[in-house]
Amino acid sequence: MDRFEHVIAANTTHELLVSVCERMLAAANGHPVSAWGPQAPQGRAPGFYGKVFLADNGSIAVEIAVKMALQAQAQRGQPQRTGFVSLANGYHGETLATLSLGDCGLYGAPYEALFFPVEKLAPVPYRTGLSDPRWRDADEEVAAVIARLAPRADSLAAIVYEPVLQAAGGMRFYSPAFLQGLGAWARAQGIFLIADEIAAGWGRLGAMMATHLVSSTPGPGWADFVAVSKGLTAGFSPLSAVLTTDEHAALFDGPFDAGRSFLHSNTYTGHSLGLAAAGATLDVLADEDILGNVQARGQQLAARLPHEASRRPFIKEARQLGLVAALDLVAPSGEPLDPARRVGRQIQQEALRRGAFLRPLGETLYLFPPLNVSASELDHMLDILLASIDRVVL
Repeated sequence: MDRFEHVIAANTTHELLVSVCERMLAAANGHPVSAWGPQAPQGRAPGFYGKVFLADNGSIAVEIAVKMALQAQAQRGQPQRTGFVSLANGYHGETLATLSLGDCGLYGAPYEALFFPVEKLAPVPYRTGLSDPRWRDADEEVAAVIARLAPRADSLAAIVYEPVLQAAGGMRFYSPAFLQGLGAWARAQGIFLIADEIAAGWGRLGAMMATHLVSSTPGPGWADFVAVSKGLTAGFSPLSAVLTTDEHAALFDGPFDAGRSFLHSNTYTGHSLGLAAAGATLDVLADEDILGNVQARGQQLAARLPHEASRRPFIKEARQLGLVAALDLVAPSGEPLDPARRVGRQIQQEALRRGAFLRPLGETLYLFPPLNVSASELDHMLDILLASIDRVVL
């Protein structure tokens, strides 16, 4: 704040902006900690992603990616590619484009008259986590979705999805193999992939990017445009970014009068306080081995959650991956709960009285703790969740 107040990142740059973007790319490209930690060398490491476009929140990042995909298709000689599709049950934000892409009616219903048409793809191969025997099996769902998309293959600009975790849609996981198969088909057809990594990326699922669970190295499951936000600053300051390849970024280069520039501008694009928080967050991720902690605490949840769920007939499904765990509730009889009772809200209030802040999604209760949570804190949090459920449902 003493060195550089906010100046919009249009024809303007500074050392912090360059350094954080270089480190961000190294992390997204799967390089080791030495390439993006506090001692990372200056300069851009080679990798699949080569360019960063900065913004200030997740919804805007997805909106930027959509605009990039549409303009890039036109500027590479495919102006007929104007269609977008997304996954059923997805959520991408609350601007008009992202509400059009989302499939959570609660958020978008009042504004549908302003939406553009987006087909929602199903079936999505939902799984409960790494222990699910079908975790890496999605052949049937890939074939069904491709069959739906094939008639529109020449007119689609991009497929938009949250990789592996659909967060606002109920904290539901799906097989990474789905993105491998769908990505291979899309790339062969010339259709871009847009990965909304806002909830799942930056360590939440045990890898720096959820995309890394699809494949640890670049391949068909790696998107052309990636939106990241939440975890960039550990929640301390607004910041988001869209990552893309050098090849795609080059589509926006040319003489001034050619009109190829990507003319998107946000007031707080490249906000220096946000970038300082992002750099400090990368320092902590490296110095405190946060990814290792996520993996260890994820194993802790995996060892306990199924047992606790099996003892409670009113838990319909327990699922977990990294530092995300979710439980769907039903009545003790097995019947659906009456929505008018707002059981999730009652459980939230009970948990607050016991010392934990939970945020239910209807009758879905979930844990989404800080990535540096300790073993004892996580056990305490799970104890409160279970005790609160027992108190309200029984």
